[in-house]
Amino acid sequence: MATNRNIVNMVEAIRNGTGSSVPGSGGVDGVYMADVLSVKPLTIKMHNLSISSNLYINSALLVEASDGGTDIEKPFATSFEPQEVYEFLKEFHEKYVIKKGDTVVVCMTGSSFYIAGKAVKV
Repeated sequence: MATNRNIVNMVEAIRNGTGSSVPGSGGVDGVYMADVLSVKPLTIKMHNLSISSNLYINSALLVEASDGGTDIEKPFATSFEPQEVYEFLKEFHEKYVIKKGDTVVVCMTGSSFYIAGKAVKV
């Protein structure tokens, strides 16, 4: 598979001294930023490589996720009581569920990539 080879190439490139954010890690493990290329299937772009395997994520970040981000609105098409809970859940899901184009924080260890969540500039 092309993606698996890309992962190997990226790990080798990092081992050769590029991109480590963790001192003393030997250049492999670290915390990185990546762009979401697709949510179905989940694909991220890190170090100019597309990665779609060995990805781990909190499944709540993918609830009703779509590349355009419009599917997240479906569960909130009809209001429910209490109104405060409805508004909180709607806002929470709009902010936290990932979509194509989002930037995410990725913890890389070995050849596994753990998506910690969205990275949003404040």
